[in-house]
Amino acid sequence: MLKYLLISGSPRNGNTDFILSNLYNYIGNKDKELIFLRNKKIGHCVGCLRCGDNSKCIIRDDMDVILRKMLEAEVMIFGIPNYFENVPGLFKDFIDRTHPFYKFKLLKNKKLFFIMIGGGNTEGTKKYLFKNIEGFIKHQELDLIDLYLFQALGAKDLEQNKNALNKIKKIAIKIESL
Repeated sequence: MLKYLLISGSPRNGNTDFILSNLYNYIGNKDKELIFLRNKKIGHCVGCLRCGDNSKCIIRDDMDVILRKMLEAEVMIFGIPNYFENVPGLFKDFIDRTHPFYKFKLLKNKKLFFIMIGGGNTEGTKKYLFKNIEGFIKHQELDLIDLYLFQALGAKDLEQNKNALNKIKKIAIKIESL
């Protein structure tokens, strides 16, 4: 049975969490976990590069557990909102703190889905957010299966959107088909 790890990179409980929580429920009886980064203590990468010696970060915080869960997962689903045509700082810290895996290629070929939410048009969200995550995907050698775009600005915009719920169900079906 595949292990699924869903991670919300949103600093607020809004559309990103709504999508990932619904995906989590729709995926069904699987080995799965949903992590909300905003509820975790994640320090900034200090760029010491000591993780290149043994694939371990010198900073002791909640990222230790998250990194272990990433190693155990076969499928990862990350949700991020668009903040000024960039990922939120919280998610950038998360990306930077995966550096211990880089030299040792510990995430190589792990299956990855991205969910991106922005208030503007979805093509703009895709253009800017993908630009900000493509280095992460490339250098960690992740297998990006697909990315999905949602348009929403207010924190609860998608909760009343039947099209969004149908789209989330279809995404869950694709994720489960792996």
